[in-house]
Amino acid sequence: MRITRLVCGHCGSVLSGLGQDQLFFCSNCGKGWSPGEKGLEPVQVQCRASADSRLPLPFWLVRATVHILKRTVRNEFISTMLRFGSRYEEDVLSSKKRETGGQSDRRTFLFPAFPVDGLPGTGVALSEHIRDLPEIIGAEDGLPDICGGSISPADAVVLARCVAVGQETEKADWLAEIEIIFSSVKSALIILPCTQEVEKVAVAETGVSFFRRSVSGWYEIVDYHSCKRTGSIKA
Repeated sequence: MRITRLVCGHCGSVLSGLGQDQLFFCSNCGKGWSPGEKGLEPVQVQCRASADSRLPLPFWLVRATVHILKRTVRNEFISTMLRFGSRYEEDVLSSKKRETGGQSDRRTFLFPAFPVDGLPGTGVALSEHIRDLPEIIGAEDGLPDICGGSISPADAVVLARCVAVGQETEKADWLAEIEIIFSSVKSALIILPCTQEVEKVAVAETGVSFFRRSVSGWYEIVDYHSCKRTGSIKA
């Protein structure tokens, strides 16, 4: 069993979080860390939540060149749905499809760094509002404590591909099959101020929200921040 000391490799401050966390943010110097084969490894961070944010949450910002190698769409929708359901049958529908591909473009994806039911859809919505995010905050301005970042850097790239597929399904055609690969991938942990509403959580000023009940371990996250505010947890 490997034991990793949760200490910031930059300033020496003790890092805190939840038991399942794979991402740790130093509220003293603003550096990010993730467990690796040789201990904690650095993660690029953008903090956009102030120290007095009541619910700062971690998100992934992934930039990549998206190569669409193959994109197959149906020429019909209603008849194929009635006969074959929503599953794409290449042999049966060979006369009712068209293929495109060979396209590449640079995209930026934004999505939660914690499991959310329907995460790709949330990522599609958030990725459309990256320009609406708050300004980056430096350590001199005061930084928040965070927890709940349980999606590792490697898994973030996989999920970014899922968001890319989600973007393709949003287009005005009937997507049947797609082959996507990424290159020149750059990832950053981004801390955003969030607000609890009656049943949902609003993400910064993006206009995007998700249901609290869709997050596994949501009440642990809320309890963590409540204890931080009352001084029950020390970093």
